[in-house]
Amino acid sequence: MMVRVLACFVVAASMACGGSFDVKTAPGFVKVQEKNAVYDYRAIAPEGVAVAVRAVDVADNTNVGFWERAVMLRTRELDGYALTTATDVKSADGTSGRELTFGHDEQGKPYIYRVRLYLTGSKLVIAEAGGAKDSMEQWKSSVDWMLGSVRVD
Repeated sequence: MMVRVLACFVVAASMACGGSFDVKTAPGFVKVQEKNAVYDYRAIAPEGVAVAVRAVDVADNTNVGFWERAVMLRTRELDGYALTTATDVKSADGTSGRELTFGHDEQGKPYIYRVRLYLTGSKLVIAEAGGAKDSMEQWKSSVDWMLGSVRVD
């Protein structure tokens, strides 16, 4: 559920998508192919941590700030996640973006959801990671490495 939060919002924002990015799969993760996939790329660890990336066509007159606010409102107001951090990030090719980190409890168990947003012209690249907090902490270096490997050029 964690990695599907943004997908519903972005699908509603734009139905045209296509991969214009590159991402590496960390050791211990397996890239998965799904029928009718929401993501252009998705990899999972045995403990359920998922990393996913997709590219979506958006209007030329938007900026990362617009998408950051939209994601924050959607995730917080409609899905009940609490924003814990918001930081500037760069993709592997140097494209500036933003990372939002959210926390949420499901049946008394804490979860972490991270999303990175990169805008290149009329293409929004969304890189997400999520899972149970203990599993996200266990896989933190691999998740950081995968999110850091995203190229959006």
